[in-house]
Amino acid sequence: MARSPLAAICVLATLCCAMLCCSTAFLPSRSQPMPRTEAGAAVVAGAAAIASIPDGAQAFSFQGKEYFDIWFGIEPLAWAVAGFTVVAYGAILKNTALKYNKPVGKKPLKVGNFLGKDKENP
Repeated sequence: MARSPLAAICVLATLCCAMLCCSTAFLPSRSQPMPRTEAGAAVVAGAAAIASIPDGAQAFSFQGKEYFDIWFGIEPLAWAVAGFTVVAYGAILKNTALKYNKPVGKKPLKVGNFLGKDKENP
């Protein structure tokens, strides 16, 4: 099976992002308290992040009322095709399992007496 260079690049990019996000986990904390200017900057950054949340959720305002895109930016036809595909393949898998699965009796099979490990594997 041939390896795809695109898959290798995606894996490498994911590992780099994880390394950058988690690299601060083992750094020591500040030895002195945070100055007020940095605390103010952190508050402003948090407020900016909260203000951008509706944009990240594909929300929009119309006549002063906020609406959300319930289709997540994907066409309804694509959702319908995906739903049909999931249901159809689920039915195919269920029918295949019912067709080729052999029922097992209610009583367990008796194969013989118990043999110890030393007698079973001399």
